[in-house]
Amino acid sequence: MRRSQQDAWQHETTTLRKAGQQLQRKVPVVQLALANDPKLAWQLALETGEPVTHICGWIVDTSIECDHQRFGGFLKVSLEELLIALRDDRHLRHDPNGMFTQVMPAAAAEPQSLYPHGFSAGRFMEVVETQAVWDGI
Repeated sequence: MRRSQQDAWQHETTTLRKAGQQLQRKVPVVQLALANDPKLAWQLALETGEPVTHICGWIVDTSIECDHQRFGGFLKVSLEELLIALRDDRHLRHDPNGMFTQVMPAAAAEPQSLYPHGFSAGRFMEVVETQAVWDGI
């Protein structure tokens, strides 16, 4: 978290805005590189010769400020959220024994996996885009 509202405003209007502008320039370059460089596509385990249908660019920041806002059309997410989503660690943000609420839960049900049918890149993108990590808070 920033120390002052001015610092937070400056981070939003300068740093995150510039990050969005950088992604606006970089995403088309990556698409072009994938289309013209079969070795790059192979290294990324993509089908060579197949057109890349979608490239998702996110602004990843260590702060939680401005999470899930868009800058230059690109979603800003926190590194913390990405790590939770990648590890499927949503259960770590719960209070299973009521320690913080002083109320014992009737049934301490474990939260469901973010990937009930197994991990996939598409589902990972959906989890991040829909803020599924934070469902139930």
